[in-house]
Amino acid sequence: VGVMREFYQRLGFDDIRIRPGYFPYTEPSMEVEVLLNDKWLEMGGSGLFRPEVTAPFDVHDPVLAWGQGLERIAMIMYGIDDIRQLYESDLEWLRNRPLR
Repeated sequence: VGVMREFYQRLGFDDIRIRPGYFPYTEPSMEVEVLLNDKWLEMGGSGLFRPEVTAPFDVHDPVLAWGQGLERIAMIMYGIDDIRQLYESDLEWLRNRPLR
């Protein structure tokens, strides 16, 4: 939980909440939401892989799984309303938006 909270705090999100979640390959599972424009927005999820997922690989120790909404983070950082903009081949748009 602390890693997830720290991850989003370092991205500049102050209001973060962690809620129980459901993902078929992990248990327990949790979802991370951030407060943006007075609305809670789901940003990602995580959990511990269930033993039947890792056993075929001869892994018997707990394994953390986590996936973050990188597209949502990019959309927020660059003020994008349409996710399709992230996948266009517009070189001029890319040149005008350097990584921070």
